[in-house]
Amino acid sequence: MGKRYRRILQLLGALVLMVAAPGTAMAAGSAAHASETVFGSSIAAARNVDGRVELFGTNSGDAVFHRYETKGATGNWSSWEQFDGALRAVAAETNADGRMELFGVNGAGNIFHRWQTIAAGGPWSGWEQLDGNLTSIAAARDAEGRIELFGTNAAGGIFHRWQTAIGGPWSGWVQFDGALTQVAAATNADGRVEVFGVNSAGNIFHRYQLAIRGSWSGWEQLDGALTSIAAARNADGRLEIFGANAGDAIFHRWQTVPAAGPWSGWAQFDGALTQVAAATNMEGRIEFFGVNRGGAVFHREQIPTGNGWSGWAQFDGALRP
Repeated sequence: MGKRYRRILQLLGALVLMVAAPGTAMAAGSAAHASETVFGSSIAAARNVDGRVELFGTNSGDAVFHRYETKGATGNWSSWEQFDGALRAVAAETNADGRMELFGVNGAGNIFHRWQTIAAGGPWSGWEQLDGNLTSIAAARDAEGRIELFGTNAAGGIFHRWQTAIGGPWSGWVQFDGALTQVAAATNADGRVEVFGVNSAGNIFHRYQLAIRGSWSGWEQLDGALTSIAAARNADGRLEIFGANAGDAIFHRWQTVPAAGPWSGWAQFDGALTQVAAATNMEGRIEFFGVNRGGAVFHREQIPTGNGWSGWAQFDGALRP
């Protein structure tokens, strides 16, 4: 009975570690259930301080790439350039001083970040590892200029941390209630950060800061079902979310009033995608990016007149579906 009792206590202790933090305790759980692990988006986008959108992605071999607009919002893009390292899912955001920062998780769930050492042109720092273990990751910048990072682990636990001063260092991880498999984040027109996510059943949830640097609302469910999700802010301050469902159909919806909602219904795009990302360009128009089941990379953008969207244009290269 003594051995059995001690074994029960050991199992309970391991369970507490798994729930309490996105730390290395989850690595063993991730390995044991590798075939069941759902990773976050293989594609991310953010805007440089000079207004040029930059796109990041990982391919099926976990190689990490980026490309960027060469002349503002003109549709001219650089070629893909490869970073060193290996990542499975990525997120990007721009610091208050204009330096872009890239975040990612690798196949083991380890978390890394790097940043431009000079705004809008690089070069980039080397990779630095953050503590914890995640399978999806998202980032947004609050009204005070501090980046806030969000993520989920292999057990569906949801965590966030933030820069304690503009440009760093970082707080510890804090866990939200609930369970999600992928997250996205954006900042409302009034400076409050809002986080969106989908769970393993495809249900869609969001929550938001009740005040800048304040406490958070509870989770609220949006109708519909998605397997991937992204968010960006329109020129007039209204957030817009994008996603693909299990059948690769693509949808979007938007706040009808800035910073407050309510939300429009879902509208469907043509095409088929599995991974999505979005960013707002220097003209205030959202650019939407995605990867299809074959790894092909596409993008489209809001038309300057504000009347709808361009058609899909394909990039060269391939990223993880």
